[in-house]
Formats: sequence, C-alpha cells, structure tokens
Amino acid sequence: MAKTQTSFQLDERTVDTMKLLREKFGETTNVGVIRKALALARAAVEHERDDHTITFQGKDDEKITILLNG
Repeated sequence: MAKTQTSFQLDERTVDTMKLLREKFGETTNVGVIRKALALARAAVEHERDDHTITFQGKDDEKITILLNG
C-alpha cells in the first residue's frame, strides 16, 4: 500500500486534544490517534440516521446525539 506523508499545523487546543486522545486510546503517536479517530468517523457516517445524526450511549446510559452535517 502506498503511503502519503502529510503535515499539519495544530493550534494549542488541538494539541491538547491529541494528547488526551493518545492517553484514552492507548496510543503513543498522533498517527495512531488519527487512525482511530478516522475509524470512528467512518463508523459514524456508515451508521448515521436519515436525519444525519448518530447517538452514542455512555456507560451511565446518558445519550448524546451528534448532527454529522451541521
């Protein structure tokens, strides 16, 4: 498989988010976080409802609905 190298300039908030997600996802690199985030995004769009929403249910049964195209 061909690989493409891409560079990003990240603001401080995004850097902090990447650090948090590395810890939560058990990753040691930003590329690992990006791969998991893209897999999650792909699953979201593959399972979105007709109104372009997806709902996540947490361990405390709280539901969060996200509008994907808004």
